[in-house]
Amino acid sequence: MNVLFLVADALRADRLHCCGNPRPTSPAIDRLASEGVLFPHVIANANHTVPGLISAFTGEYVTAHGVRDQATFSDWKRLWSGRRTPFHVLRDSGYRVVGDDPEFYSPLGFEESGREVEPALRRLARDKFLLWHRSEETHLPYDPPPPWDSAFLPPGFAVSPSLAERLKVVKKSLLVHKPGLVSKLESGSRDAIERQGYQRTVGIAAFAPEERPAILALYDGCVRMLDDEVDGYVRLLGELGILDHTMIVITSDHGEQLLERGAVGHSSCSLEGNLYDENIRIPLILHCPALLPRGTIVDRQVSQVDIMPTVLDLLGLEMPGRVAGRSLAPLIRGSAEAFAEEAYAETSPGGWQALEGDTRMIWCVRQPPWKLIRYHDPQAGERLELFDLSRDAAEKHDLAPERPEVVCRLREKLDAWIASC
Repeated sequence: MNVLFLVADALRADRLHCCGNPRPTSPAIDRLASEGVLFPHVIANANHTVPGLISAFTGEYVTAHGVRDQATFSDWKRLWSGRRTPFHVLRDSGYRVVGDDPEFYSPLGFEESGREVEPALRRLARDKFLLWHRSEETHLPYDPPPPWDSAFLPPGFAVSPSLAERLKVVKKSLLVHKPGLVSKLESGSRDAIERQGYQRTVGIAAFAPEERPAILALYDGCVRMLDDEVDGYVRLLGELGILDHTMIVITSDHGEQLLERGAVGHSSCSLEGNLYDENIRIPLILHCPALLPRGTIVDRQVSQVDIMPTVLDLLGLEMPGRVAGRSLAPLIRGSAEAFAEEAYAETSPGGWQALEGDTRMIWCVRQPPWKLIRYHDPQAGERLELFDLSRDAAEKHDLAPERPEVVCRLREKLDAWIASC
């Protein structure tokens, strides 16, 4: 059984039609979900790419794998010298492990590049393989071509000349933040990831709440572009005669802010990172008719660290060592009695673009229906927020002052997790 593992950068679960978006943004992905297994409530371990990506592939929280910023990423190869990962398990089992940018991500356990998915699939068609790819369709800039640039605008919504000018910033910039903020890139620092043809750009713009439909429409257009990309891969697998022998995994590294609180992008793009659900709720779709039941929706909360343990379990392989992630195979089969819904996440407000010396941090524990967020600021002190997600899915009403017993219980869990690093 092969594995095509697709990580859609900055893909929010709720902008897929199969996860609740009323707009037809994702027909091909919806079809895969209807033929396989959909997890609409996956919680990412961080709200920017590198830590979440590594958590998805290792089954470890950032507190364990340790790669949370540019400094630790630059020292990754030394820190992980001799470390065994799921990719090593796959290689030892006869898989060719191929993926994006091995010059950066080789500590995961692979050396063969597959950034161009179509030629990679063609050369791998006769082998047993895991090919992973990070699509950037849903990452800033949001600039889908016609007709998807305007297809999802609400009827009658008028884009004013002023809004059109500010939308140009969203359409051309990898980082979009409000006036008065400075990114690591703007400070002149060298980025720890540099790739030919990949130039980070910065744009500054502010948007009013009533302008949100225009941002959503551009993002939804990007989701539709992602859907077209996925559809192309599925068609190619069929053409190559290996679709029935390939497990397709679709997920994301983190979510994305779309003006819920005035910012566009995730922590590394908006520089106003937080751990509200728009930033950390991601989808997971598993498609493999030979192994998985059709049309299964698992409505339980799971974690990003559960993804790779599930993939290896379905392949009949074991994770290397002890990890935080758990196989979701029992949930897929309908056995949920012993599954504890508990997930953790962390970020610095600036994410990958945090300035040197900025030691602020945000952590959260999500144990439905409750979610506790802890803010650490050496200058402003500590702050806690508590939300009842069953009544306040938008996380607008902080209940920490009213429910100290819940705060205490979840704070103990969160502190234990933080201390595990």
